[in-house]
Amino acid sequence: MYQLEKIKKKISENQPVIGANILLSDCAVSEIFGFAGCDYVWIDMEHSPLSYKDTANHLIAAHSGGAAAFVRIPWNDPVMVKRVLDMGPDGIIIPLIKNADDARRAISFCRYPPAGIRGWNPLRSNKYGCVDNDWYIENVDRLVWKILMIEQIEAVENLEEILQVDGVDAILIGPSDLTGSMGVLTKTDIPEVRDIIVHIIKTAKKAGVPVALSVPSGTPAEVLCEWFKEGIQIISIGQDEYFLAETIRNGVSNAKEAFTRYMQET
Repeated sequence: MYQLEKIKKKISENQPVIGANILLSDCAVSEIFGFAGCDYVWIDMEHSPLSYKDTANHLIAAHSGGAAAFVRIPWNDPVMVKRVLDMGPDGIIIPLIKNADDARRAISFCRYPPAGIRGWNPLRSNKYGCVDNDWYIENVDRLVWKILMIEQIEAVENLEEILQVDGVDAILIGPSDLTGSMGVLTKTDIPEVRDIIVHIIKTAKKAGVPVALSVPSGTPAEVLCEWFKEGIQIISIGQDEYFLAETIRNGVSNAKEAFTRYMQET
């Protein structure tokens, strides 16, 4: 718990921060990804059947494995934000931010009064009351990153204003939904999309805001390095379901090929 300082340190030293997306319900997955060397896991409540209870268990497991834990909620909603923050994540990812007003609302949901509207009962986020309340209130804003998703062309057009909103700790580029808003759904490799992603990176770096990007499972390491060179500091290299499917597919294929050779030779 409170793993965020390790992430900040790596960014300050210009080191890549590597993680993966979690959608499967078994919390052991998050612990395994931590043990396997992920700097963070991104627990995805938006595109999975994960419940609040599943998410809470994933947070505990990720921290047990030594990884920071971010949670993407389904919507920019104060009730969702409050419930997830009380579980003690290292960051909360809020989707579909289109303008500065969306950003200000999202940040206000994450902060206690007078800076915001978050209700008081932090539970696991202050270690069930084992952390002094005064210390927690003073430090909570730096203990949890507010990460806003830039995944609509409208957000790109309003990016400078979004980045000026106080409390935006990082942004996460959503390439696939970005292409959908441009009328070229899933065409993430075309030059027009790449140019816009590079523009987002440059604009965020100018504002001093770290940038995260999620790439498909199996993306070559050379491509990851290219994005790092462009300025992506936080990279999600795929998601649990695809890693599992790829491993099983390769294992089954190799076994079938071996048995085919064996049958031909006997």
